[in-house]
Amino acid sequence: MDDLEGLLGAGAYGYFAGGAGDELTLRANETSWSQVKLAPRVLVDVGARDLSVELLGRRRAHPLVVAPMAYQRHAHEDAERGTAQAAAATGSTFVLSSQTTTAPRDVAEVAGPDRWFQLYVFKDRQVSLDLVAEARESGYEALVLTVDFPVAGWRERDKRTGFSITHPIALNPGGTPLTTEQIFAMHDPTLTWDDVHAFAEAAGMPLLLKGILRPDDAERAVDVGAAGVIVSNHGGRQLDTVLTGAEALPPVVDAVAGRAAVLVDGGIRRGWDVAKALCLGADAALVGRPVLWGLARGGRAGAQAVLEQLVAELDSTLALLGCPRAVDLDLSFLA
Repeated sequence: MDDLEGLLGAGAYGYFAGGAGDELTLRANETSWSQVKLAPRVLVDVGARDLSVELLGRRRAHPLVVAPMAYQRHAHEDAERGTAQAAAATGSTFVLSSQTTTAPRDVAEVAGPDRWFQLYVFKDRQVSLDLVAEARESGYEALVLTVDFPVAGWRERDKRTGFSITHPIALNPGGTPLTTEQIFAMHDPTLTWDDVHAFAEAAGMPLLLKGILRPDDAERAVDVGAAGVIVSNHGGRQLDTVLTGAEALPPVVDAVAGRAAVLVDGGIRRGWDVAKALCLGADAALVGRPVLWGLARGGRAGAQAVLEQLVAELDSTLALLGCPRAVDLDLSFLA
């Protein structure tokens, strides 16, 4: 990745690539998927394959979701619009970060119908509510409320580089340079379960809670009306040495028991990782950094190439597993 550091600069590269603490969880996110072993069936007719899944009451072309990623203009001038176009071109659901460097309405102009909006709750609650209103008016389909960010994780790469955000965002509409620590200080650490219902009502759209690692939290999310939960440790960027997505997923699936959608992220790098997530009970899987690296290298076309490869890898995995339909993946295909 040294070439990417040269392309992006130490600050932006460190922000996008880095994790919390010693980055143990950052690395474990990937290795934990490699430790899940597949058990293929043979002599199955896989001449026709169906990657589609149902998610939030709609049929999707496949279970790949582009994770919300902040400050994409620091990766490439195509920024969030380029990533949204890449997602639309590949039938991927796209999640726009509330730390976007492109206005949600401008991204909506080029995004496909499968577009969700991710929300951080800031101390100035009106900023968050205004973002929700813009997302709703711009036709975003669902609200993804990130719940694992009362304060920022201990991110030593950012502390070393002093990376500053120089493009306009909701918290910094003038685009004056602000370090990530200054921006993170604007997040609201008082957010509780009591607030979730209020944001769901304000959204007027299905609500998913992102950052769930415990089955009891997943059950509570369902109880307060969430349409889905996203099993996530924030890409290893919040608390080091926590559970990985692959480890936390099965107990959450059991706790939710089909009452809401269950998605997972963290370390998804290949199409067979997506298949493993579905085998473990996920309805869909989010992919982040690979798409961002594609964007950094080649703008919209680079991001699209990454997504095309992931979809092709998933298709190949279904064939080689002897499971022609993605919705039929289950524990029986794991060793």
